Amino acid sequence: MAFSHALCSIAPPASQPVPIPTLFTDPAQWLALVRAQFSLQATTVRHLSGERDLNFLVEMEAHAQAAPARYVLKVSESKENPASLALQNATLEYLALHAPQLPVQRIYRWNDGTQLLALPGPDGTCYARMLGYLPGLALHDAPGSVVQRLSIGAALGTLDRALAGFDHPVVGNPALLWDIHRTPELQAWLPAIADAQFRAWGETVFGLYQQDVQPLLATLAQQFLHNDFNPYNLLVDPSAPDQVCGMLDFGDMVHGPRVFDAAVAMSYQGLDDGQPRLGNMVDFAQGYHAVNPLTLRELLLLPLLAAVRCAMTLCITEQRAQWFPENRVYILRNHAVASAGLHALMDPGLDAAAELLLERLCPAPEPSDL
Repeated sequence: MAFSHALCSIAPPASQPVPIPTLFTDPAQWLALVRAQFSLQATTVRHLSGERDLNFLVEMEAHAQAAPARYVLKVSESKENPASLALQNATLEYLALHAPQLPVQRIYRWNDGTQLLALPGPDGTCYARMLGYLPGLALHDAPGSVVQRLSIGAALGTLDRALAGFDHPVVGNPALLWDIHRTPELQAWLPAIADAQFRAWGETVFGLYQQDVQPLLATLAQQFLHNDFNPYNLLVDPSAPDQVCGMLDFGDMVHGPRVFDAAVAMSYQGLDDGQPRLGNMVDFAQGYHAVNPLTLRELLLLPLLAAVRCAMTLCITEQRAQWFPENRVYILRNHAVASAGLHALMDPGLDAAAELLLERLCPAPEPSDL
């Protein structure tokens, strides 16, 4: 499937998002809506945090048919593309049917049978969705370990194996910056990285992407990708934090090489006790490879692609923090882990990282060899 990417500009957005009036974020308003539009009777609605969406925890009365007692109401901002929301919904429906063991949210329908409830918002039409609630501790609040990193890798590897059979007419969101395909366009964002060493490393890996990865894109296994397997989108069991028990937020999905998905997740595993740790990134890769084996070509590209994602995180977040200083803390929440990941990969050199991967992982046969 072809994916056409719109050019991104270094210029800030023409206008910042319009603040949503208090009434629109009032839980009482949403409680009334859920009671009117959903098949079960809601008792409480409580606001949850979120980046692009308004999120609410909805609790229901006990039900004789043992329906879930908790749901998440997600309300998109008006600029969200309904086609992207439809892709997310279709993905969750597919996984519920073909991989019901995976700990992902379920999508539910409103009384009228739709999954997207159109609502008049303060800035245009918004869409509300009802999803199942997943209990657990956010990964970024949990202590790390080798077993946990192996579990994270295995969780994504299992998800990617399930998504390999998924197809959909929408293959991505052209407005999404967080797509490794867009690396050449993001070259213009690199000056936003304040640290000279990290900026130089970013320039190096962006150049290597165009030189060594782009010519091979058509030869790599392609599928739909979660594309955002970061510590804020993963839940672990509070009593057993080594085990992933929830995978959230399919809002950054794209279609592309599966090794991109492994690289994105690997980029978030390089920080441990305030220090960069290449071995931690390899732990993740080992867990992924154990359930979804990567070929030699993919393994050799993995360190470079993880470094590219780290550099993307740095340049995008630092640029956006300049544009929106009032939201700087939230925007830069993954800055330290991306810095550590880039340092862990580039300080010893990408070749050393690839050698370490090959020492611990046995490459799968290339498709042409089967």
